[in-house]
Amino acid sequence: MVTLVVASIGAAWAVPAASALGARSGPVPVARSTYVVRQGDTLWAIAGRLAPGEDPRAVVDALAAANDLDPGMLVPGQALLVPSGV
Repeated sequence: MVTLVVASIGAAWAVPAASALGARSGPVPVARSTYVVRQGDTLWAIAGRLAPGEDPRAVVDALAAANDLDPGMLVPGQALLVPSGV
């Protein structure tokens, strides 16, 4: 009986302690959006629309990596995953 009480007390402290240390329970939602390619679009043009006024090279690289793209192979109507932070 004493062991059961000690185990219950230990379990009661484990959850708040894990939460205080930043442990997460369950899946963490990830923000994501898509961009639908239009006729004549290039990764450079899309990067300019998604991050106006910024150097487009990082956005082009992120889009290509997230979508496993060959930059010259965009197709109108194709949905591109836009990584978070872009």
